Amino acid sequence: MTRLIHFIISIFAILFITLICQAEANKFFVDRVIAVVNREVITWSELYKYMEFISRDEIKNMTPDEKFKYFKKREEEFLERLIDTKLQMEEAERYGIFVAESEIDFAINDIKKKYNLTDKEFEENLKKEGMTLNDYKNMMKEQILIGRALNSLVRSKIIITEAEINSFISSHPELSCDEEGYYVSQIFIKMRENQNEMKEKVNEAIKKLIEGESFSKVASQLSEDASAKTGGAIGLLKKSEISPELANVFSKMNVGQISEPMITVNGVYIFKLDGLCFKKGSEALKNHVRTLIEDEKFKKEYKLWGRSLRQRAYIEIMD
Repeated sequence: MTRLIHFIISIFAILFITLICQAEANKFFVDRVIAVVNREVITWSELYKYMEFISRDEIKNMTPDEKFKYFKKREEEFLERLIDTKLQMEEAERYGIFVAESEIDFAINDIKKKYNLTDKEFEENLKKEGMTLNDYKNMMKEQILIGRALNSLVRSKIIITEAEINSFISSHPELSCDEEGYYVSQIFIKMRENQNEMKEKVNEAIKKLIEGESFSKVASQLSEDASAKTGGAIGLLKKSEISPELANVFSKMNVGQISEPMITVNGVYIFKLDGLCFKKGSEALKNHVRTLIEDEKFKKEYKLWGRSLRQRAYIEIMD
């Protein structure tokens, strides 16, 4: 009986969208239902807006053609993520977790300040991406709500002991150093008299990274210094031995993150932060290890939680 009800819902949804499309036949935009999750439908336009929102940092410098290819390649992956989002939203509501409108406004104002945007400029940027302010607020609400649900229903149940921390430190000696430092890889493009030639090389490297090629592979192919032989890896850089400017850049990066291109008199550098090294026995080392263990445990618990939500749900993906 439940499956029959969901089938009827999906049929009515398809009919509804079809009627809209017929009424709007003179417009270029045509929508369609692509999935049903419990009593909710997911349309193609909703998925597209979701992809725009989730990938805003990755796609900000892409051409329309590059953006289309990026989304097309990951369409199924994003649909699965959106389905998980719907299920997690339902679970959050079931446990009475909520987000106030004032909190969403506060978060959006923070973004405007960060990028120095007026209200009008912010809404114009959204319009370029095919989103309204209301669309953006709804997605922001979803992100905050799901974050709270994960903290309350998953992360809060994780326990880490001192014995686990000490064991992890013993088995990962690369994390302990006499001085703080950073494990780094780089791509280096030499300075040229022909600036356009250098820009083309840098853009080629960036394009390959955006398309998903590994940093080490791109460095091996394009880097123009000795580090190309090691896939760009240059090992440990002690904090006391590098410039304050470079230390400042690395201190703001997450492990695995790739920097913006940095122009110097010798050429252009693109860095990847491979890891951190802390002073032996320091609280910073213990806190870092605690975070690593917590993240690893969270991933496992999150998968189990997501699997349980799917097992209890009705999900239908349209051809």
